[in-house]
Amino acid sequence: MRTRVATGVLAVAVMLGGCATSDSKQSDPPNRAQSLWSARTDFVGDNSRVIELADQAGFGPAGTYSLSLQTRQWPYAMTVALDHLDKPFDIVDFSANATLMLGLVANLDKVSITSDDDSYSLTTSDASKALGYDVKELGRDEAKLAAYLDLARD
Repeated sequence: MRTRVATGVLAVAVMLGGCATSDSKQSDPPNRAQSLWSARTDFVGDNSRVIELADQAGFGPAGTYSLSLQTRQWPYAMTVALDHLDKPFDIVDFSANATLMLGLVANLDKVSITSDDDSYSLTTSDASKALGYDVKELGRDEAKLAAYLDLARD
């Protein structure tokens, strides 16, 4: 058993076994965009908002998970520790989920996703390069968020 206790890390256990964003939110982009837009937050330390965003970003359907939030000093980060995956880790694309988190949590700089010995990380800088614009625009411009969700859906 690995212990992930570090100074400055706030652990928030979120057991979402079998819970997922409803199909209507996932399949209806305007509702999903509005829901994500209203859940955005300025601070990674806003636990309830970050938990809500993690679920809406799509981490819920992957299985059960826990969140660890580094909120004490910059760079502010979030780790999603997946307890169960329906597919092998290496074939799951976590980039859209991580991009949404980075865009919708204003001071979040890094998202890491782990499962057993596997890991994936995305920084604000890397997400911005991949998008061709500042990822934080997703949290400042609702139309840009909706356009991103349309592209991610295709």
